[in-house]
Amino acid sequence: MDDQGERGSLRREDPLMRTAEFAAVTSTDTAAVRVEPKPLPFRKGAPWVALGGAAGAVVRYALSVILPATTTLTLVDLPWGTLAANFLGCLILGVLTGYWDERPPKYAQCKLVLGTGFCGGFTTMSTFTSEIAAIIGAGFPLEAFKYVTASVLVCVLAVMVGLVAGSRVGVMSTREHAAEGEEAP
Repeated sequence: MDDQGERGSLRREDPLMRTAEFAAVTSTDTAAVRVEPKPLPFRKGAPWVALGGAAGAVVRYALSVILPATTTLTLVDLPWGTLAANFLGCLILGVLTGYWDERPPKYAQCKLVLGTGFCGGFTTMSTFTSEIAAIIGAGFPLEAFKYVTASVLVCVLAVMVGLVAGSRVGVMSTREHAAEGEEAP
């Protein structure tokens, strides 16, 4: 086998290369090819993002009311609402992405409303950053570093758990639909 053919064979076996696009190019089984919905043009997609973003922002605000910042003995405000919002948003986006990797949504609006809109409006990088700056400005750089480290680790872990969970649900859903004789989306 020539060098080019061997590399192509290795790429097909690499689990990181198992994407819908890669499957469409390499698969000989037409039933295994998943068709992604056609992306919407900006003017048609923006209202869907706005709808999801508004819902996410309202839920984010409610979470900050339910979980306000708490002041520690060193008078540092710990922003639990922001940490919870970013954790939950990462978990939700991980679940959605894992599920959509197995069962792409029929409509492009789903990704725009739930992924870009809701999760984008719900999670908050700007508030996270301003809270870190406030903690550093109050003279507690070590606490700020701990908060940044904990936030990043918790959020990355949430995405990973969400991806696995969503993927498993998607696989089970695909199997159920196949057992019922329905065509994959």
